[in-house]
Amino acid sequence: MQSKKPPRKKRGEYIPHKPVEEANTCMVSGCMEPGTYKAPRSRDELHDYNWYCLDHIREYNKQWDYFAGLDADDIEYFVRDAVTGHRPTWDRENRERKAHEHYFKLHDALYEFLSGGPGKPVAPPEPPLSGVLRKALATMDIQYPFTEQELKSQYRNMVKKYHPDLNKGDKKYEETFKQITVAYHQLSEHLKNA
Repeated sequence: MQSKKPPRKKRGEYIPHKPVEEANTCMVSGCMEPGTYKAPRSRDELHDYNWYCLDHIREYNKQWDYFAGLDADDIEYFVRDAVTGHRPTWDRENRERKAHEHYFKLHDALYEFLSGGPGKPVAPPEPPLSGVLRKALATMDIQYPFTEQELKSQYRNMVKKYHPDLNKGDKKYEETFKQITVAYHQLSEHLKNA
């Protein structure tokens, strides 16, 4: 006895999940057609199915609403949670805060080690700064942390020293003056955002 091959799927054609010989009767009362098309019973029972004939599965699909009975907040939560496949994720801000805590703990331990052990005063750790800010601090010859008054005072001193008009238009001083001006604006912007 030869087994029957499953029908080949043509483009755009739907193949029922059950062969017609094994099909139940349609779940709609009074319908005697074979139930060859499956549909989930509810939103909570997506893997438990009812079986319908072609006409009744079409009606079922027209009226099916996955979000029926949910309010707008529940739907919004579902949509946001669907981005990660409804799997738990780590909070980015929490990870960054913990990374900074580890940095400070490591800095304190290293300082104690280098200063000769516990009991000696430990300097407060410097927060991690970007390369741009470190370069600007070096250009302005100023230490972190700094105040706006310290920054302005240092800028005035450096302008008096490196301004091209005071140095007979020397190109070396002109380039240094440009770097100082850029560094000043970067550091003042950092103070505004801090």
